[in-house]
Amino acid sequence: MSEAATEFHFSPRPNRASEINWRPWSKEAFDEARTVGRPILLSISAVWCHWCHVMDETTYSHPSVIEIINRDYVPVRVDNDVRPDINQRYNMGGWPTTAFLTPSGDILTGATYLPPDQMASALMSVAGYYRNNQAEIAGRVLEARKRAASGVARSAGSLDAALVDEVLGAVKNAYDPEYGGFGGAPKFPQTDAILLLLEQSALRGDEELRRMAVHTLEQMAGGGTYDHVEGGFFRYSTTQDWSVPHFEKMLEDHAGLVQALALAGMKDVLDKTAGYLDRVLRDPRTGLYAGSQDADEHYYSMDAEERKSAVAPYVDRRVYTAWNAALAIAYGETAGELVDALFKRAYRKGEGMSHTEGIGGQLGDQAWSLWAAVRAYQHGFGHRWLEVAGDLAEHLEKMYGDPELGGYLDHAGGDDLGRLGERIKPLAENSVAAMALIELDTLLGDPDAPYRERARRALESVAALPRSYGLMAAVFARALDRLAHAVKVTTKNPELARAARAAHPYAVIDPDGDQRAVVCSGQICLAPVSTPDAVREAIKEASQARAPGARRAPA
Repeated sequence: MSEAATEFHFSPRPNRASEINWRPWSKEAFDEARTVGRPILLSISAVWCHWCHVMDETTYSHPSVIEIINRDYVPVRVDNDVRPDINQRYNMGGWPTTAFLTPSGDILTGATYLPPDQMASALMSVAGYYRNNQAEIAGRVLEARKRAASGVARSAGSLDAALVDEVLGAVKNAYDPEYGGFGGAPKFPQTDAILLLLEQSALRGDEELRRMAVHTLEQMAGGGTYDHVEGGFFRYSTTQDWSVPHFEKMLEDHAGLVQALALAGMKDVLDKTAGYLDRVLRDPRTGLYAGSQDADEHYYSMDAEERKSAVAPYVDRRVYTAWNAALAIAYGETAGELVDALFKRAYRKGEGMSHTEGIGGQLGDQAWSLWAAVRAYQHGFGHRWLEVAGDLAEHLEKMYGDPELGGYLDHAGGDDLGRLGERIKPLAENSVAAMALIELDTLLGDPDAPYRERARRALESVAALPRSYGLMAAVFARALDRLAHAVKVTTKNPELARAARAAHPYAVIDPDGDQRAVVCSGQICLAPVSTPDAVREAIKEASQARAPGARRAPA
């Protein structure tokens, strides 16, 4: 077996892709490209990606393609899930990504899937252009770097509570009243949009918003996008009516879907979905969850009896910290073992969270893990989780924070090869970090603590993006609304804590109390109450007292 075959993941079906002399993303690969004067062929794939497998079996198995790549290029192969920071800068519109780079890592051109004849032609054309146009390429690279340098500043803006209504309006406008979901084909779950509908329905008393979310989940669960034999959702539908899926199953998607199903009260689908996750993706030895299960159209066309004798699609057993942390948040008060196992594996005090085995942390790992630690304390898993959350918040600020503009960069630095030196502040991860920091600030109730200000600055750092993102900014709207409307409920009574969460989607539970519940909104705290109905009334009263008659702009 070749070195490439052992280091990289190729299609599980017969192919010759390992005959290409693939290098990992490394300084050595870039140095080699400069030394030999060849461009870099960057292939970004994913273990679960159907068309990546097809490209391995066809294009990267074609003798002429193999010969040209090995002769004229330094080929580099990257897994999207392992290195999301590389994918962020080089993705050409999907997977597989086929990017042609200079030896300095700047983009010459690129595409997604290329069949063998088109790939051979592109390889010859790009190699010839690179040899003969060095001066022109240098000029283009310089201009591209100038444009990239201003990207972080362009994403910043001022906070306006009206953005929540605008994003919610974009979600409603994109809603498909017949089949549920948003837009036409292909149709993705858009879990943050579903969660925004459910949260805003509870806050506004608007049953129509809830109906949209529930109808979407019911259509997904009742159609071809759900595995009715083993449970679990496929990654997306190629059709508007959810009937013909792409058959990958992703832990990343399931974390949001589990949370949405729980909020929607769809217990049967929730239980079956969790059953799939726990039976197939969970490693019983570690208690942690695998990243994905491969697409296999033939397997998923079988009934239950036929599947018993068939080989199940490949499961990528890599443990991705952010996705496990997100699932821990979704599992809530049942996530004790998961959060313990995850932090035992990935957390080092003062050093934050690793991303996956052998790979340092990315922003998403820190943000989701911070939120998971804050939630672990709220669910009564122990006071130490507040200490862990505080440590992660400081690591986040120190290693990822922008001291000038606020907000957080997508990776901590240390690997500045190619375009990794570009500063990028992703909307989603900054929004998640803000939600975690808002809850931590609400728990501590310390006006001198920096967490609320950091949350506000994180949202400001990406506030210019939502109006162009539309429904894709739902996660930002969820965070921005929490900045103005989070409430704190202090109680160690599980029944009252559940009542508080059901009554208010932004209820932050402090278990450091007694069997009664004390509800606070901002600086307003009400008298202790002892029943679920009284908790609901107290939350309603405190929320109205804080923002009488209108939805206030964030402080």
